[in-house]
Amino acid sequence: MTRTLTVAIIGAGPRGTSLLERLVANAAECAPDRTIAVHVIDPYPPGGGRIWRSQQSPLLWMNTTSDDCTMFPDETVECEGPIVSGPTLSEWAQKLATGSLSSPPGFRLAPSTSAEARRMKDGWFTTRQTQSDYLSWVFWQSAKNGMPQVQVHSHAGRAVDVHDLPLGRQRVVMADGLPSVDADIVLFAQGNVDVALNAEEVRLTEYAAAHDLCYLPSGSTVDHCFDQIPAGEPVIVRGLGLCFIDTAVLLTCGRGGTFHRDNSGELHYKPSGDEPVLFVGSRRGVPYWSKMHYSLTGSPPEPFGHLNAAAVAALGDRPLDFALDIWPLIAREVTHAGYRELAESHQELLDIDARQFLHRLDTLDWDGPALKELVDQAVRFDEDRIDLEETAHPLAGRHFPDLDTLQNWMINYIATGVRRGRDPRYSASLAMLHGLSSAFSRLVELVSEERLSPASWEHDLPAFLDFCRFLTSGPPGPRLEELLALTRAGVVRFLGSEMTVTAHEGLFHARSGNVNVSIAARSLIEARLPERTMLRVNDPLLRKLIQRDEIREEIQSAPDGSGRYPTGLIDTASLIDTDSLNRLKRADGTPHESRFGAGILFSGSVLASGRFPSPRSNDAFFRQNDMIARAALHELCRREGATSSSRDLDRVGRSTDRRPT
Repeated sequence: MTRTLTVAIIGAGPRGTSLLERLVANAAECAPDRTIAVHVIDPYPPGGGRIWRSQQSPLLWMNTTSDDCTMFPDETVECEGPIVSGPTLSEWAQKLATGSLSSPPGFRLAPSTSAEARRMKDGWFTTRQTQSDYLSWVFWQSAKNGMPQVQVHSHAGRAVDVHDLPLGRQRVVMADGLPSVDADIVLFAQGNVDVALNAEEVRLTEYAAAHDLCYLPSGSTVDHCFDQIPAGEPVIVRGLGLCFIDTAVLLTCGRGGTFHRDNSGELHYKPSGDEPVLFVGSRRGVPYWSKMHYSLTGSPPEPFGHLNAAAVAALGDRPLDFALDIWPLIAREVTHAGYRELAESHQELLDIDARQFLHRLDTLDWDGPALKELVDQAVRFDEDRIDLEETAHPLAGRHFPDLDTLQNWMINYIATGVRRGRDPRYSASLAMLHGLSSAFSRLVELVSEERLSPASWEHDLPAFLDFCRFLTSGPPGPRLEELLALTRAGVVRFLGSEMTVTAHEGLFHARSGNVNVSIAARSLIEARLPERTMLRVNDPLLRKLIQRDEIREEIQSAPDGSGRYPTGLIDTASLIDTDSLNRLKRADGTPHESRFGAGILFSGSVLASGRFPSPRSNDAFFRQNDMIARAALHELCRREGATSSSRDLDRVGRSTDRRPT
């Protein structure tokens, strides 16, 4: 009788769900005529996991439009496994609204999702509750697609340890006395895990406890109940990314405030009286760029070649310094894309003939003053001039006499961002993002080829990734417009850039480098994601593996051996090494034959943005998951074949021993 092969997936969020879908899709080819049991382990319902669980405020949105999100690979995905079609989030909602959506066993739909599906339109930013239902449907539909060969079992519990068993098998130990799960292969897909407080957060937590203050450390804002934040009082908020947007939503609309438009169309906020006053700042001091609510006319621009293979080859075989070698080429690609779009789509904004401008732009010497001379002569308005340093740090070097003056500057800055996000007149900004995406793809290749110097990993590359998030991972446009209304209403007040927080005289104090004013408050919210490093994870399973030297931190080395730098990620075997594909590495560097890792905690994903895959984009998310699923299935069959041969030889040996002499 053939034994059932067993896989355990730890983590049932989007990554674990996609791994399940790829296991199911590849099972018939990679493990023909074999029954496979897949045990998916997570304390939260499968599909959404913790981050995308349905039990969160309906006020919270995705920052990706419904038509730009999918959990199914399509024909553009370059992978070995078969493509099993499935709906994008938008298509799924359309089926739901028309009553044509199938309901696989195990799937339960929230009533609010059906109502939202009927309201959805192009460019819709879905609530996280509806996205959770989409992810849940993908999980259970994949489970249904696998039957009868692949049998899926969902375990509502937390994995706290994994032990080796004989013959490479694994035992997943569960919390709270739940039965252990034994498997042949374990796929680690935890995604966002809890992280221990850093030294400053520990100090502020202790100070808050000693002085009866309210302190919410990083990573707590979305899950936390804000009831302890008092109405009407000043609250210091550190961070201006998506965590801040969620915080502002929950402490304003979540407390009964409402938005309305006047006759001119301007959005206003009507306070409920239960809001605090949010004094907010960050390192950059301004909110992220919002999503663009329009597309470029025609096809996206082709790469201009500033960071192509020839340009990189011209730099030589030495380790590449990001700031000196790579960033200038990225800046050229982004700048070239923006100015070309300005000339092609908005000739009326130029003071010279657009064709002449484009010819000079495409042929100029980028190492000299030619670009500045061309822009000074041709680009009419300052707001159309591209200065990436100004874009990255708009408050750098600015000083204001008081907070009201800074507030007025911020109102103008945010209003400009709202216009940029929804008016195609600013399409050069969108073209810049396309140029950034093109350069980013080439940078991913350089990272996989280990071309960057250790110094680049320590500071310059993280700073660049932060800049990319600032431009591309911001809130929906309507959220930025709401922030503008909150700012005009005085509910949100800005402190500036390079914000610092101290604790003394029984209060928290915040100030910035832009205005010589300090704000005191009894409440402090860290509205930012915690820094994820392997040594600070609080996940009990990963902590035990670290303590037993069964996983290690990835170390990046320069090609010439001139230096080494820890990345903070869990080390896995390179995707280039197909024999040990994405297996977790032990402390001695050997790959574990039964453990695979995928997602933001693991090496190979350092440049991942954490976004959902887009349709028709050949997304690396699907390519990596397909490779891991196939490697796991091949390992199952290889090991089972070896075990069967060993059993056959053993039976032959025992039979020989029983022969009469």
